[in-house]
Amino acid sequence: MEFYNIIKIITAIITVIISFSVGFRVLRLNPKDLLNIWFTLFFISSSLGFLTYTIYHLILNNSQIIIPIMITAQIIFNFIFISLVMTIFILEKYKKIAMSLKYFGSMIVLFFIMSVGYFIWTPELNMDRYEKGIVDTNTPTDWFIFITIVRTIMSIYVVYKYVMITRKIEEKTKKKVQWFFVGIIFAIIGMFINLIGGFLRSIIIEIFALIAINIGTIAILKGFLIK
Repeated sequence: MEFYNIIKIITAIITVIISFSVGFRVLRLNPKDLLNIWFTLFFISSSLGFLTYTIYHLILNNSQIIIPIMITAQIIFNFIFISLVMTIFILEKYKKIAMSLKYFGSMIVLFFIMSVGYFIWTPELNMDRYEKGIVDTNTPTDWFIFITIVRTIMSIYVVYKYVMITRKIEEKTKKKVQWFFVGIIFAIIGMFINLIGGFLRSIIIEIFALIAINIGTIAILKGFLIK
């Protein structure tokens, strides 16, 4: 296994550990608060997503199970974006309203649409590269474009809303939300850099993506620790 691939795997494992640890820490701070719960789901989804992502890139002796694991990883990644949008609903609306059919229900429907497509337009494994010891999956172009556009729109919405929330809230809470904002910016940038890295088949880009996600995760934790 080449050097940069080893570094990517190590970085991915670090990302899994950091995301899970931060998620557990955030939940312990206030396990009954909906904002903590949805941020915990964001962190745990990130942890599980990159765990499955790492696993299927290491499978070099069983091509049959790679695509199911790859689809699982993408479904988990979809939930990351759902979790981010839900944090906006929790911050902007009353908690009961945020969890209503209009808001939470619409996110569940969107998550279903974003996920079921992988079973209709199923990704394929590049067997030529696989025989050379490289795991490379190809998602049908139309579905890849659709899912990328949806994730991009959700990301822009989240960033825009956090900017607006930061402007409106009182000084006592502003610093906390500002750390959330910084962390989410890094996390979203990391997600898209990782997507670009996979598309360009650049391991170095993927490594930088994972580092950005780790910075974002720690920044969000910093926000929760501010009292």
